[in-house]
Amino acid sequence: METFSGDKAPLLRFDGVCKDYGKKTALKDVSFVIGEGEVVGLLGRNGAGKSTLMNVLTGYLPASAGKVFIRGIDMEQEPRKAKRYIGYLPEQPPLYDFMTVREYLRFVGKIKQLPPAELDDEVYRVCGEVGITEVGNRLVRNLSKGYRQRIGVAQAMLSRPDLLVLDEPTAGLDPRQIVEIRALIHNFSKRHAVLVSSHILSEIAEICSRTLIIHGGRLVKDGDVGELGGTDGGVERLRIRVTGSQKDAREILEGLQGTRSFHCIGAEEAGSTDWEIEYPRKNSSLRHALFDAIVKADRKLLLSRPCETNIEDAFLELTADDR
Repeated sequence: METFSGDKAPLLRFDGVCKDYGKKTALKDVSFVIGEGEVVGLLGRNGAGKSTLMNVLTGYLPASAGKVFIRGIDMEQEPRKAKRYIGYLPEQPPLYDFMTVREYLRFVGKIKQLPPAELDDEVYRVCGEVGITEVGNRLVRNLSKGYRQRIGVAQAMLSRPDLLVLDEPTAGLDPRQIVEIRALIHNFSKRHAVLVSSHILSEIAEICSRTLIIHGGRLVKDGDVGELGGTDGGVERLRIRVTGSQKDAREILEGLQGTRSFHCIGAEEAGSTDWEIEYPRKNSSLRHALFDAIVKADRKLLLSRPCETNIEDAFLELTADDR
């Protein structure tokens, strides 16, 4: 996680935030920062605390403890001033079906206190950016799910917020619509910061440069998407193919010191078996010891290659129930 000091203050700072609902704790001492131009993904299982985090971040709910700062402004002390820097799309876009698209966006613009002289130009701008200009005079209730989602993004973009917060922005969309929404997020991030919550792990890997993983109300990972293979504990995985029976290979692996786990994944080649071995990253000498053990057992190592840990593997490991 990047730290900020001096003149380079973070756009958003979450500082030891807790949120309780009676006896239930939804957030537990969550701290992170988001800087200019970052696209950050928020991951977590259902009930992990993602929606609560977003509600506290946007000022919809107060924190039970800790502080939220937007541009150095305390959300609790000056909520209206802080919210001016945030554009928010909830999972269910807050639309009014009886309005036309432009009527609705003008209504939101007035709530955001846009100057009357700038309101029409701002509505025209966001309609163009999200691709809804041609449906501007149609009633919201007559539009498809894809268009409704675009309208939700458009209302969040009104007034050019510094931080765009999107909760499940592609939920329920078809593949083409998903690609279009991703392109919108990418273009917006060239000028602003974005926080995206999603259940689609591949989507986070596609559009985000950094991820926050929350589990049981705690932040269990904050790092670059490319670093997700290095989950807590620093685990490496190795795939091997060794000659002999499954029993022979198991005896070799059981005698190997420093493995975390291993399991047979089939027999791709006659007279051999394939295995996947998991071991601590710090145990860099394990592969040498493995080769020596196979030779000593009068077997041959036909294949040895590292297994890439993808974002799904990292997510499942970090949100395992025994954590």
